[in-house]
Amino acid sequence: MSATRFVATAGLAAFLTGCIAAAPPTSQEMALINQAASPILPATAADRAMAEKQDLLTQARFWAAEHEKNPNEYEAALKYARVLRAIGSAPRAAEVAQQALTLKQGDIELTLIYAQASLDTGKAEDAAYALARAEAEGQNDWRLLSIIGVTMDTLDQHGAAQDYYRRALVLSPDNPKILSNLGLSYILQGKPALAEQTLRQAAAMPGADSRVTQNLIMALGVQGKFEDVEQIAATDLPPALIEANREYFRSLLNPSRSWETLRGSQN
Repeated sequence: MSATRFVATAGLAAFLTGCIAAAPPTSQEMALINQAASPILPATAADRAMAEKQDLLTQARFWAAEHEKNPNEYEAALKYARVLRAIGSAPRAAEVAQQALTLKQGDIELTLIYAQASLDTGKAEDAAYALARAEAEGQNDWRLLSIIGVTMDTLDQHGAAQDYYRRALVLSPDNPKILSNLGLSYILQGKPALAEQTLRQAAAMPGADSRVTQNLIMALGVQGKFEDVEQIAATDLPPALIEANREYFRSLLNPSRSWETLRGSQN
């Protein structure tokens, strides 16, 4: 083949190659391409507000999906961690809150959830560490001061715990939740009479729930005041159960009692 013919042939091949183009994508293919290229958007504010009105498991599924879309989003992490603890998944709640705290260190709301979930799983030291970082920001938040008190009680530092409860009461006077924790702290410290006085005050406050009554029954029981126990518990507990609990109350007088055995879900 002559040089002239080779050049002509090569030029024709290049021309033909340039002219051969792929067929344009169909409208369905373009929709799939656009969908893949578009970011996964969070739910609207209206959708999120609606989700908050659903049952806890539905909320958990919703916020799990929102958190998966963007693990760094504050609201999704906060709401997801909160509902996880509410449904009893404390380890996962602590994990989600801890991850979010790396981006928003010292945040009060995240710290509260992380500390509560850590206490639920018996990790008081982890709770104390996170609370120490947030304490400077939460001097005017009774919830933070109260959960610090709970953590101190868990670590057997009852005097320090009671100081935090008193500071919380300055911010939220006659708060039955704080008074209930304070009363339980007195029981742990071996001061059931002072606990009874505090818990009777709590029980008289609006908003006092069954945990206040349970703690008051505890304070009376460890003092052997079974008639008072029967009077207070008459509407909630059958006589046979009250009688069976006498031995339980006596066992609480043992010095081995601890915050975990008494507190239930006080925080």
